[in-house]
Amino acid sequence: MAEKSKKTSRQNSSPPEKESKMANITRSYQKGLAYAQFGFQYGMAIIICTLIGSWLDSKFGTGNILLITGVLIGATAGFIGLLKQLNVLNFGKKSDRNKKV
Repeated sequence: MAEKSKKTSRQNSSPPEKESKMANITRSYQKGLAYAQFGFQYGMAIIICTLIGSWLDSKFGTGNILLITGVLIGATAGFIGLLKQLNVLNFGKKSDRNKKV
């Protein structure tokens, strides 16, 4: 009787390897999406500031001065935001490491 119960418990339980593989895949997608989000926000900051600079140039007739200024402001703002987000992400990883140890 004991042998039958061992066999049925083995058949009903799924192998732990598949669960850990799925958990690893899920974690990798989550990390990838976080980094993709950083790049998207960086690009959007540049695009939005460039469009504002172009619109201001056409409104005031200043040539391309405000367009170039918009690109520089967008790149600077996007880079600062990128650094802040990466610091938050890295500090989160360090606190997770301390909890595991």
